[in-house]
Amino acid sequence: MEALHTPTIMISSFATLVVFAVYFGLASLQERDSLELRLWSVAFLVAALGFTLLAFRGPDYSFIAVSLGNALAVLGLALIWLGLRAFDNQPMKVASALAGPALWLLVTGFSDFVQNDVTSRIVLFSVLIFVYSAMIAVEIFRSDNFRRLPSSYIVAFLFATHGLFYLVRIPLIFVWPLFGNTASAAEQPLWYQLLTFELFIHSLAGGFSFFALIKERTQYRYKLASETDALTGVRNRRAFMSSLETYLSTKPVQGALMYMDIDHFKSINDRHGHAVGDRVLVECAAVISRAVGGNAFLSRLGGEEFAACFPGADSSQAAAIAEDIRCAFERAHIPAGNATVWATLSIGVAFVGKDQAASDLLNSADRALYAAKTAGRNAVWIVARDGAPRFASGRTAQATERALSPGRTERGPMANCA
Repeated sequence: MEALHTPTIMISSFATLVVFAVYFGLASLQERDSLELRLWSVAFLVAALGFTLLAFRGPDYSFIAVSLGNALAVLGLALIWLGLRAFDNQPMKVASALAGPALWLLVTGFSDFVQNDVTSRIVLFSVLIFVYSAMIAVEIFRSDNFRRLPSSYIVAFLFATHGLFYLVRIPLIFVWPLFGNTASAAEQPLWYQLLTFELFIHSLAGGFSFFALIKERTQYRYKLASETDALTGVRNRRAFMSSLETYLSTKPVQGALMYMDIDHFKSINDRHGHAVGDRVLVECAAVISRAVGGNAFLSRLGGEEFAACFPGADSSQAAAIAEDIRCAFERAHIPAGNATVWATLSIGVAFVGKDQAASDLLNSADRALYAAKTAGRNAVWIVARDGAPRFASGRTAQATERALSPGRTERGPMANCA
């Protein structure tokens, strides 16, 4: 007795694949740099063509209907895998994508035994579908980029279960064999009809899940852009304060906040131009970024001011990190036409207190920074236990500012940076 009308399910699957192929194709016209959209459009279209050829297979083997039709179905899955790699900015592995369809064509096209034995064809086809479905699931689980997108787990689940369903077909084909050629669908066992229905559900859910991935990536990019300083690529003030408040809400036992300011930045802009000033800011962010590791986080608060939070750092660790940053920035060479600019950094360090608000911690570090700049700049000052700023390292005395003519090399002192 026929529980499901398999030809109807096949037609529904074909229509679903065509609709998604058109949608992804239209979406790729709006996002012309999106290779994954074009690959997914072709993937769904190729799979739909494969379904069309399979629908016209007769009781006997036909290269066009059986070999080419199933090869296109496997190729569609392989192109989906390539699309996910493009989505994740991974290198394209075209040879791996084409290996499965090519193997199917070779085996079914030149083996008389496989051509005349539907069981062997189902075993080979099931293995190929399982392999490419597993590759898709693994591609998602191995990538940090996909972990940021909730829908990626749905995609991984869909293709992992899809591959397992086809793997289960292998023992079923021996326990509950088919009747003749699979073209006589109405006479086939219930498991064959159910797996055909699973293919329809998989096509429908898979298409929607890919659209969800695209939407979530777009939302993530907008969120990231709203939290990132466009020039330096580090967090902006709003994102930093939000992260700092979240960190302080955990009631940490210890930690340090550094408030940093590039010395004489206005003079650099006036003397060398804003383009050079921008290079100084980018270099400063890069220097600090190299010192920020683990769960620490960095921000450009605005202008020439930066801040970095180091959760868990004690006073000696924070002072050492701050001095490393100060020395590294002082040694940095920033090109300015025919000249080279050496800029310096003043740093104020404050430490996490009990039930301290983010704004209070930042103000405390700002007091230490102000003390460093008042005392001569290019130094690290820390907030002592009594709340008063204390010198830690760097420049120790007020120095006379030197007026440099345009084109002359500007270089700060190298104290304590040997």
